[in-house]
Amino acid sequence: MEVEEQAKRKSRKISSSSSSALINNLDDGCLMHIFSFLSPIPDRYNTALVCHRWCYLACHPRLWLRVDRSMKEFSERGVFPNIEEAVSAARTGDTILIAAGGSHLASNIQIKRPLCLIGGGELPDETTIVCL
Repeated sequence: MEVEEQAKRKSRKISSSSSSALINNLDDGCLMHIFSFLSPIPDRYNTALVCHRWCYLACHPRLWLRVDRSMKEFSERGVFPNIEEAVSAARTGDTILIAAGGSHLASNIQIKRPLCLIGGGELPDETTIVCL
């Protein structure tokens, strides 16, 4: 009886370790796609604590929302023509990257959840937000 119990425990350990290893066989693009469905806080944050690779992928800029006025079509997921639309679509803890070049006009925006707005470009002057 005890031998059977030990065999069951060993079998569970092997199957759980092999099933967790299977997710690590997925390529980075696939994992990032999965992570994109997680809420930034707490799910994506907790995912980043698993290992170095998952931290890199869960915090990758491709998962950020973007404001890019230069784009003609906004069919790409997570890309918006203005700050207002990006803030409206953002979830708690999201990061919004505001493209460098030109001024971005923002008026009457209320942000009622934690968000991070980052200006694109290498120099601070490359992104300007004018709030009215």
